[in-house]
This record gives sequence, structure tokens and C-alpha cells, in this order.
Amino acid sequence: MSQRIEDAIDRLLINSKGEIKSRLAEVVSHINLIDTSTICHCYCLKVDANNNLRLNDLIDFIDEKILEYAIPKKEIDEAREYLAQTNSTAKIVRLRKKAEGLFTDLEKTGEGGEILLYILVQEFLKIPQLISKMSLKTSGQLHYQGADGIHVSYDSASSTLNLYWGESKMYSNMNDAMGKCMESLKGFLLDPQSSGSVQERDLQLITANISANVNDPDLEDALVRYFDKDDDMSNSIVYKGLCFIGFDIGNYPANKIQKTTEVVVEEIKEEIQAWQNTLVKKIKNHTNLELKEIHVFLLPFPSVAEFRRIYLETIK
Repeated sequence: MSQRIEDAIDRLLINSKGEIKSRLAEVVSHINLIDTSTICHCYCLKVDANNNLRLNDLIDFIDEKILEYAIPKKEIDEAREYLAQTNSTAKIVRLRKKAEGLFTDLEKTGEGGEILLYILVQEFLKIPQLISKMSLKTSGQLHYQGADGIHVSYDSASSTLNLYWGESKMYSNMNDAMGKCMESLKGFLLDPQSSGSVQERDLQLITANISANVNDPDLEDALVRYFDKDDDMSNSIVYKGLCFIGFDIGNYPANKIQKTTEVVVEEIKEEIQAWQNTLVKKIKNHTNLELKEIHVFLLPFPSVAEFRRIYLETIK
């Protein structure tokens, strides 16, 4: 049974050919933060040979991912099957339009960061999304209330299901972004199971929508048992965290200053220890949060506000 669950979860992963790596450069990866169980990853925007940031192109790439991010797997599988049978992309085009309608045009939207979290987790951690939260929205003008992402993996050695709660925060100020992210994440990782827990509504939605998002009867049956509080398997879920934190820095090329990607990376490396120290403090502001495994992706921008503006123009 363990191998079947592991294989089925692996099939949820949407693989890539590493396209994100032409837009983002690695600064550090898989760094264990002192006195915590947090693992830090930091990336920055690449600079092309014309001294232009790959910011707009990154947003175009995000836009290309909205269908797989926002639409449940069952609907995507059905559209693929229709394409294979008819050579018609009609159902895929229909799903793309449906996905577009789920995104808000609110000025302060954080949905761009939420999709980036999804992209980075799938690309660099190979942990698939369990449920498409966007498909649960009742209006494109509303934000879904709950975790910004829910991903899943399986530990066959201990027969435990790892449920990853995702949070994304983008602020001009790094301290604010880190603090708000940990404040939002703490309840998902630390609240004990109960009808009033922070996780309860999301867990109910996972169970209610598992067929559409998994589209694999064997895996569905196993997962339902893990999420059934009356089943002893519910004692074998481990809560972990995923974070995307975006903020402003002044290290990128600006005002005709020429910089290569390599120079930007080296400048950020000189600051990364201070960033990590700040992150540790924000984690330790919440008792026992330092004991939970959390993968944190840091991605500085020249301007978070400008990212949002271009994102909104592109996505709609």
C-alpha cells in the first residue's frame, strides 16, 4: 500500500524542463537555519545581456502556469483526453478562460506570489499540489480564505503523510514580509486538531474536493482515511510549511548602472546571512514554530509594487 500511495502522489507532480531557471538565479539553496527546522532557499531575477531584468518574462511565465495551478486535475485530464481523441484544443482553451476568471484584479492582490510559491515548490522541491484552492473561489473578486497553497508528499519509511501548508507574502519591507508570513503560517502548523482549528476548514475542503483534484481512486481512498479524524490513520499526518517571501532591494541594475546576474548574486550573498538571522527571529516569535519543518523561498524584487502592477496587466 505504501508504494502505491507514494507512486500515486508522484503522479500528481507536473514536471518541467527547468524553464524557470532562465528567469531566476540561485543565490543559496537548502540552507538549514540555526536553532530551527527551517530550510532557506533564495533566488533572484536574472539580468540578460542587454542589462534588462527578466521580470516581465517571469510574469509571462507565471501567466502560462495559471491553468495547471487553478484548475483541478480531473478537468485537466479530461481536456487532455479530449485533445488525444479529437486533436481539438477546445476544452483546453475553455479551461484557460475558466482559470483567468478565477483571478482577482484587486490592486493589492497577492495571487502572483501564491503562483510563484506553487512554481518554486514543484520545480525545486518536487512536492505536488494536493488541491487547487483557486477552483473553490465563488468570485474572481474575492480572495480564498485559508492557506495560500496545500502540497503533499509521503514518507514510506514511517507511513506518514506530509501535508505542507503554504503561505505567500510580498511587501516592500523585508521585515514586514517575514513577520506577516510567519504570523499567518503558525496556526496551520501548530493548532491541534479540533473543529475550531485554523486548519479545519481547509481539511474539510480537501476531503470534499479530493476526487476532482486527485483523480486517482486508490489514492483518494487512502487520503480520505488520513483526513478522517475517526480513523487511526489521522494520527499519521505531519504538518510542514512552505513560504514565499518577496520584498524590495536596491541591488538590481537601475539608472543606467550595468550589472550582470553574477554581480547581483554576489551582492545578495553578502546580505543573505543578515536576512536569515531576521527570519530566525520572526520564526522564534512564535513558540514551537522553530520545531516545524518549513521551506522558505526568498525572492527580492526591485519593486514589489511594480511586480503587482505588471502582473495584473498580464493576467487579465
